[in-house]
Amino acid sequence: MGLHDRDYGRRDTRTPWDRIENPRSMTITLIVINVVVFVVNMIFRDQLTSWLAADGSTLYQPWLWWKWLTYGFTHDPLNINHILFNMIGLFFFGRIVEQRLGQQEFLKFYLLAILAGGIIGSLGFLLMNSPGGSVIGASGAVVATVILFACYYPNSEVYLMFVLPVKAWVLATFFVVADFAGALGIMSLTGANTAFTVHLAGAGFALAYYFGNWSFRRLDFDVLTDLPHQMRQRSRRMKLKVHDPDRKLRAESEEADRILAKIHASGEDSLTRSERKTLERYSRRKREQRR
Repeated sequence: MGLHDRDYGRRDTRTPWDRIENPRSMTITLIVINVVVFVVNMIFRDQLTSWLAADGSTLYQPWLWWKWLTYGFTHDPLNINHILFNMIGLFFFGRIVEQRLGQQEFLKFYLLAILAGGIIGSLGFLLMNSPGGSVIGASGAVVATVILFACYYPNSEVYLMFVLPVKAWVLATFFVVADFAGALGIMSLTGANTAFTVHLAGAGFALAYYFGNWSFRRLDFDVLTDLPHQMRQRSRRMKLKVHDPDRKLRAESEEADRILAKIHASGEDSLTRSERKTLERYSRRKREQRR
């Protein structure tokens, strides 16, 4: 059986809405983390918010720059709609964007969108002479995800407020225009506490990612996730083994199957350099056998 004969080696011609096949996605993991932090914050009566939120003073306190990530997983425990609408948006759009980018690339995109929103939010408070103001919530990263979805699938039909069918590009344009208007004080559809500048930072980050053809492959998170596997491989090489060519071939075939399954679940961008070499070596061996 060739590499392209396997089920997960075939091209998928379905619509983006039909490509959600892996329930244990990075999107679901992010939602779970947000919900857990929300529940814990409720239990401790909003004690975590001041600790995890980013504010104007974060800019000149480098030891607190980690808040530019933690604010994105913190929501108002007194306002269930704050986390509800963010997680609904992440659930519907995040899974599709994740299928397009792969798990690791989507995680990097999402976290860097949070980082960009946090920095812009802190800068906004400082420029408005409100260093005590703070920003929380995943909305900046969720807006970035929605905008990137609209860039990839502009003519896909989505339902505004679950009722009105509109094109994805129309929804994205509406979000950006509404946030610009909110930032300028012209109108506010979601209340005075909405961080419009953070939304705009997320939208700008997504547009830069798409039109700039950005890729965060060099930010290799697999260095940590593959560490146990690398340690096991190193341990095996240290042991004396009886020469068994067939066993080596079986092990290589099993490893190729694991890598192909990873491509199916997370996309080709999720592969490490060693996995790519293994797959190329296996494919070359199979071609030589057919000859």
